Amino acid sequence: MEVKEAVNTAIEYIIDLYADEPISEVGLEEVSLDPERGEWKVTVGFSRPWDAKTVIEAPYGPVHLDRVFKLLHLRDVDGQVLSVTDRLLAAAN
Repeated sequence: MEVKEAVNTAIEYIIDLYADEPISEVGLEEVSLDPERGEWKVTVGFSRPWDAKTVIEAPYGPVHLDRVFKLLHLRDVDGQVLSVTDRLLAAAN
């Protein structure tokens, strides 16, 4: 599996998994391949209306500073999603 395929699979999975919730701004945050385990680790971020405490205007539109991040593990050989867990990202200072 190529990196773009892993990312697209992860994003599509999150959109489908949260189809009953009004999530928005779904996008890639991090991606890496663990060759020893044969797994892709893909972090996908998104916003929920009830999490949006702070919004700033940026040149490309509003940015929600409060986002949810999910870490997905995908099997490299067939793209099967093995797990979805919370991913806490440290704030940059």
